[in-house]
Amino acid sequence: MIAKAILAVLLGAVPLAAAGWLVRRVRRLRPVPWGVAAALMAGGGVAAVATFVAERFVFRIMELSIEATPGTGVTALLALLLFASPLEEAAKVVVVWPTVALRRLDAPGVGVLFAVAAASGFAAVETALIVWSSEPSPLRLVRAAAGIPAHAFCAGLWGYALGSRARSGSHWFGPVWLAAVAIHGLYDHIVFGRGPGMLAIAVPMLLAMGLVTWSALRDIAPSAGRSSLHLHLPEPPALHEVRRALRRTDEPLALRWIVLGALVNLGAAIVCVGAAVVLARRFGIDMSLADEADMRSNGPLVIVAAALLTAFPLAGYLVARASGAHTVLEPAFASGLAMALAVAVLSVTAPSAVIFAFAVAPVAFVLACGGAWFGMG
Repeated sequence: MIAKAILAVLLGAVPLAAAGWLVRRVRRLRPVPWGVAAALMAGGGVAAVATFVAERFVFRIMELSIEATPGTGVTALLALLLFASPLEEAAKVVVVWPTVALRRLDAPGVGVLFAVAAASGFAAVETALIVWSSEPSPLRLVRAAAGIPAHAFCAGLWGYALGSRARSGSHWFGPVWLAAVAIHGLYDHIVFGRGPGMLAIAVPMLLAMGLVTWSALRDIAPSAGRSSLHLHLPEPPALHEVRRALRRTDEPLALRWIVLGALVNLGAAIVCVGAAVVLARRFGIDMSLADEADMRSNGPLVIVAAALLTAFPLAGYLVARASGAHTVLEPAFASGLAMALAVAVLSVTAPSAVIFAFAVAPVAFVLACGGAWFGMG
């Protein structure tokens, strides 16, 4: 019992520490009261208790579960997408909304900070409740820890849109909130709903969250000088640089390069996956392990995901070089079209693989744009 309590407190402290670090970084540029951030974290914690109790009650009454079995995979996913995830994101919005009414949330960066603060308090309490309410095991702890980043990331998405709405009257808050709900629901389905053999699928989504978060930090809270370690690491472009790279020029979109680029993406993916299978066979790795209840499935999944992610920057580079593009729009649309075609085919031939495709898609899109960026040079 004592060990369980200690684990719950330690895991719950992780998102609170991350939120505190973000507040300190933002305070270098704008005065953000610690009291407001602390109140939002506390409000997020209260919201987590309320939603945790509500979800347990509804799932028990409706005889539902977020854990997928061979016959309830779709039901488990819908339970997250249509109930649990909207309820949690709505509760966080309720916590943050008083700052909008009091005009304390007046910019996109402040919106991200306030939303992440509320989400961190929510994640801290929910993670502690997950650990406390179940038998401790290494797998359960890994799942509880892996569920933390999605809270902050998804809240940051709608927090940015909420700040834009407060500053310029933007109408993107609703669509962005729905996108955050969908991302959070899909991520939780992979982490909590599927078997341990599918946990590796969450890695591409975590990478995408990390890249987008790093890019957003360069906009809302740029670093003040070099770090004490004097590391010269390449940084992703800031959000304003991404928007400029995706901005349409006076030249019309070359539809032929979008179609050809999609075929190049698919061809590169086939070649890279084929090469990965050949190399795996040569080194004695059994690629036939596909049982999500078996942790050994993570190895083949990581190899396949790495091969796919290698294909997209290569294809983006080739399309940009061949088309002479001045923006990354054509390669970006081409990668999006390729992923849409892949999802359409998988939904008919291998429905369970659609989850894998959606998990890989965000990182694949970012890498395709990165390859195109270098191809333009």
